[in-house]
Amino acid sequence: MPALPLTPIVNDFDPKVYFEIAASTLVRNFGDRALYYADEALKKMRAIDDADGFDMWLGIHQHILEIIRDGHVPAGVSIH
Repeated sequence: MPALPLTPIVNDFDPKVYFEIAASTLVRNFGDRALYYADEALKKMRAIDDADGFDMWLGIHQHILEIIRDGHVPAGVSIH
């Protein structure tokens, strides 16, 4: 039986793409309330000491902020 060819392991996984998809979906479904849900998810991940889950939701949270910031800012409002 011939040996299977070795496939190099590529460790260049970038979760930002998935965070962007999740954030876009949350904003599309819940509007500005998506930020509240992401905040609640961060609180829960911290409470159950889930570092990976916290990091995931932090990434989603950041993308929600970007979407909201870039999407619709009323005239005369400054975002800091």
